[in-house]
Amino acid sequence: MPPSTPSTTSSAPRRSSSPLTRYYLFAYNAISFVLWATCTIRGAFLALSSTLLPAIFHDIYYPLLTATQSLAILEILHSLLGLVRAPIVTTAMQVASRLLLVWGVMGPFYDRGDGLGIVGGDSEGSRIGNLAFLGCLGAWGVTECIRYGFFALQVLGAAVPKWWMWLRYNTFYILYPVGISSECILVVLALKPAALLHPLYRSFLVAVLVIYVPGSYILYTHMISQRRKALRGKRTD
Repeated sequence: MPPSTPSTTSSAPRRSSSPLTRYYLFAYNAISFVLWATCTIRGAFLALSSTLLPAIFHDIYYPLLTATQSLAILEILHSLLGLVRAPIVTTAMQVASRLLLVWGVMGPFYDRGDGLGIVGGDSEGSRIGNLAFLGCLGAWGVTECIRYGFFALQVLGAAVPKWWMWLRYNTFYILYPVGISSECILVVLALKPAALLHPLYRSFLVAVLVIYVPGSYILYTHMISQRRKALRGKRTD
């Protein structure tokens, strides 16, 4: 399962898409943008107001973050039906990896005192888990706001501002390391409570970590290559 931050799946329509498809995709991208913006702004407001990290998790995780991230399941359907240009396998794996973090790591273990410790407690693991959650929220939120806003404008046929284009193809240099590191930390902290839940689940999370290491490098270099192609195309327009 490849790393999930930042997302590289596409919500841009095919050139031959019908007006109804474009209206739908605009609505999907616009709603996703608003939801991710709400998550991001809410998280930033709470952090800047010196709210304790456990309280930030409780405030945002359910139902706001879970609903926002789960909406991405529709992107698999979009790809499967040919509504967008994104490949089905890549889209499915990237969405699944994000859902694993939200439902398979944060969800089952966030309030336990014997492992992940994202909320509650004064242990070092608890503090690290809280910061890792905030890292995920920040990296995911900023990335998705840029991505969904970009595609919403693209679906409308509107000109994407140059500064938004710059954000689309440059912010991953920072957001990707922050996001992938935070995700890995949460998975590592989840290993102990996962073993208590079932040894096979711990083995599954270990396998995920093993794939994350080479997968993160491959995806990172791929995004750099795609950035060069995209910007080269813009210069030749």
